[in-house]
Amino acid sequence: MRIIRHPEKSKLYHPVVALGTFDGVHLGHRKIIEAAVRFARKIKAHSAAITFDPHPQEVVAPERGLHLLTTLHEREELFTQVGIDAVAVIKFNHRLQNLSYSEFVKSYLVKRLGVRWIFVGYDYAFGKERTGNAEVLKKSGRKYGFGVTVIPPVKVEHHIIKSGKIRGLISSGKFEAALHMLGHPYRITGKVIKGAGRGKEMGFPTANLKVDKRKLLPAQGVYAGFVEGKKCVVNIGSRPTFGADHSLAEVHILNFSKNIRGKILAVDLFHRLRDEKQFSDVAELREQIKKDVARSRRM
Repeated sequence: MRIIRHPEKSKLYHPVVALGTFDGVHLGHRKIIEAAVRFARKIKAHSAAITFDPHPQEVVAPERGLHLLTTLHEREELFTQVGIDAVAVIKFNHRLQNLSYSEFVKSYLVKRLGVRWIFVGYDYAFGKERTGNAEVLKKSGRKYGFGVTVIPPVKVEHHIIKSGKIRGLISSGKFEAALHMLGHPYRITGKVIKGAGRGKEMGFPTANLKVDKRKLLPAQGVYAGFVEGKKCVVNIGSRPTFGADHSLAEVHILNFSKNIRGKILAVDLFHRLRDEKQFSDVAELREQIKKDVARSRRM
């Protein structure tokens, strides 16, 4: 898969594209992208996903303090799993924010990318003040010679899958419900930094992850996950037993003893084991960690 940071027509010739920000690359997004991939293979063309970085809301409404389900790198890795040929990353800034939908279509989709066909979700909006939509794209397609397919909403238990809904579920501790909508484990990526060493003292050494500040960390608690093919237990929270008051991610990798400080780890969380709680002493905490590790090992 090719990553194209500055889309130009010469880099992708008449591609079939899935258009959106695709934060989370959830089941609804996957349906759009997979449809583009299938159609591209059918007509023997290249497929591409168009995404934006930073997330448009970070530029348009920074006061909302949006936290991402996926960083750009995480998004790109998920695109790979869907089988897309290329990812075109469009830098979102105030200039792009103020482009009319007709200017965006002409400048980016037609002149820079030379699109052959576009796949979008039913609620896709673009252009200044989000005045462009799927119907506008179809009208533009007739003018410039590209086709448009609109993908209907995808539902889980009668709820339409949307990135905002998933963010709410993850933040409120309804982790399994969020995973049902995502369709994949929730990844957190970060650099291993020096910690206080308390986990090692208790017999459960942890890697302390410095995660991108824009990334949405799940609700405080203990999670089961995988890292580099090995099972792990991840604590996300403030370590109340030790009087700490800042949120962080600590990863205990089962049957692992290498020094990985400074390394970038990608941790895939697939189950929420329990809430974070304050224990009366370190011995009680150690016993609970043993139970967490045993549960994770069995899963």
